[in-house]
Formats: sequence, C-alpha cells, structure tokens
Amino acid sequence: MQVLDNERHPDAEAGKDGNRQAGSLYDLIPANPQNAKPAGEWNTAEIKVYKGSVWHIQNGETILEYHLWTPEWNNLVAGSKFPALNPDWANVASEGYIGLQDHGDDVWYRNVQIREL
Repeated sequence: MQVLDNERHPDAEAGKDGNRQAGSLYDLIPANPQNAKPAGEWNTAEIKVYKGSVWHIQNGETILEYHLWTPEWNNLVAGSKFPALNPDWANVASEGYIGLQDHGDDVWYRNVQIREL
C-alpha cells in the first residue's frame, strides 16, 4: 500500500491513472476513491489479507481489493515492470516479513498493529 504526499511528491503524477498515489498497489492498481488527507493530517490505513484476497482501507473506506495467485493477478504483474526485477514476483509469499519503506522524505506512523486473521 503506497504511502505518499499526493500534493507534493512527483511520483503522484507518474505511473498510470494514479497507480502511484496514496493507497494504491504501487504501479499496479490505483486507489478508488482517492481519499488521502493532505500532508500534516493523519491518515488511517489498514491492509487486510485473507486467503489471497487483499483489501486496502484508507480513512475508513475500502479503496482497493485484489486477489493474489489468480489469472488476473498474474496478467497484471506480467504487464508491469516487476518481472524484469524478479521473474517470480507474481508468486507473492503467503507468509514472511512486513516492511515499511521510504525514500528520504519525512513520514510518521503511530499505532501500528499486526494481527492474524
């Protein structure tokens, strides 16, 4: 789930149809609706994953749903830049690590919780 200042970061205008804006599945699927609050205000975010189904919930609203390991998922990834980086990228692990990444800009998190469904 992309965390981004849509108003100030140039990546918000890159990609296709807003697929690099806050809440999106980076460079693959745009958030709809785009309901991110501006920098300086707190956004809430949840990612729910259950049996290959994934929901992005931003500010209390489901903004994205997709399904891993399906033909649609495989086609989506195959048409992206990711196979060039890792040919096995579509085969997302069913368990592993959770990471938070930034590119040098200020970002704050609070009340981070991880629960098994």
